Amino acid sequence: HFHFRLYQSIWPGIGAEYIVMPMAKNETDDTCWLVLSNVPTGTVIGLDANVWRIGRHFRGIKDIPQGLHYMFYSAVRENAVSGVRCSQFINLTKPCIVKKKWISDHEEFQDEPEADIDREILLSRPTEISMFLAKYPKERLADWISLSSHLTASIADRLQPTGRYIYSCAQFQSEKSNSQDRASVPIPERLLRGRVDSIAPESLAECEAQLPALKTMPETDLRLTVLPAHPLYPAGASPTEISLHNMDQTYTLNALLGQIETSIVASQPPMDSQCSHGLSPAEAFLLGEIQFSFVVFLLGEALEGWYHWRGILTLLASCEKAISEHPHLYKALITCLYRELTFTGDETTEKKDNDDHGDDSLSMSDLFHPGSFDGWSQRRPNDPAFLPHTLSRLFSNIAQASNNGDKALMDLVDRAEGLRKSLERKFGVSLSSCIRPPEVTDTEGGVPLDAYNWDDDEAPTLVL
Repeated sequence: HFHFRLYQSIWPGIGAEYIVMPMAKNETDDTCWLVLSNVPTGTVIGLDANVWRIGRHFRGIKDIPQGLHYMFYSAVRENAVSGVRCSQFINLTKPCIVKKKWISDHEEFQDEPEADIDREILLSRPTEISMFLAKYPKERLADWISLSSHLTASIADRLQPTGRYIYSCAQFQSEKSNSQDRASVPIPERLLRGRVDSIAPESLAECEAQLPALKTMPETDLRLTVLPAHPLYPAGASPTEISLHNMDQTYTLNALLGQIETSIVASQPPMDSQCSHGLSPAEAFLLGEIQFSFVVFLLGEALEGWYHWRGILTLLASCEKAISEHPHLYKALITCLYRELTFTGDETTEKKDNDDHGDDSLSMSDLFHPGSFDGWSQRRPNDPAFLPHTLSRLFSNIAQASNNGDKALMDLVDRAEGLRKSLERKFGVSLSSCIRPPEVTDTEGGVPLDAYNWDDDEAPTLVL
């Protein structure tokens, strides 16, 4: 379990002290209220890019703009350290009151039905009730929109668990049993007391066979698009062609987009396929999934979102011809990356909460440097971390694709170069050291040989 340092800049004691402010009549006409009851003092509650550590008078959040929002929260523990983070997407399509009640046994919120009388009471006594509600900071709405510009309600519904709640730690099934059932299970001989001749497992497979079979609860599993485990290639491809498809994974990307297109057409109810900026429905969905994965990682603290985001970015960075075939996709990708990787800004100047800072806290800059969290297998001490490695490859491929003089591609190159310089200046890393030199090809098969780092985990596969 980890905490992202940006979101530990918690506003202290919301609800512990309050000031009665006059409220305009139309202030509640086009916004939504999130009314929360029985929430323990000290609980961390967040909505979009806003985080509160609540006080004893806290009753919810008011003046929430309509649209898709991301709510997350962590129960407070006895030692004042936040527990497992739980989150969910909330789609507010009209002015309404969303009521939730805290269930202490499960450390979760339970939805409560909204009655027409509730809104009438709030509208008739707005000042009396709103003094217990934290105000949604309208100036921070742009931060949330920048993270979710391609994430629609239909995409969120398709990717989130069937149970709607997203957990930062896996929720495993617990098999029903009683004392009599457990007593009837024989104890393995290797675990008998006093046994001295036990033999250690000889292989990893034997070790795993001795572990209990842990299964996650199906209603808590994210329904992310399954990415190809290996580069794809057409049937009947020659060894040289297979090698080329491993180096340039455009065929794999096109197959993935085709799979997404089929799922969009077959979805019930049909998904919203309205796209803009020249994107196809499949391209728009993929961008929405990139943002979904990053949000559940950054705000929901779910590592599954990080690994999926990495997988999509690795695939897109491993394509060359696709940049010319899908220029609008890559142009939107550069914008998404800029908004995601520069999202911290100066917001860390908020007052810090010492209870939630520790060795497990992270900042955005940690993702650009090798470390235990990076999860990137380092074969040599000077190898770059995942993000510098992958972004360098992406920028290099975009620069090489601009050689044909296409105006759309030249605009893409300018945007990518601007992002590269911005990230290098912000995080103090070099994203140009992996730019490929002029290709030296094999005289027989035409396969580039000097353009790749053959000792790397992402090295392509050559079929001879």
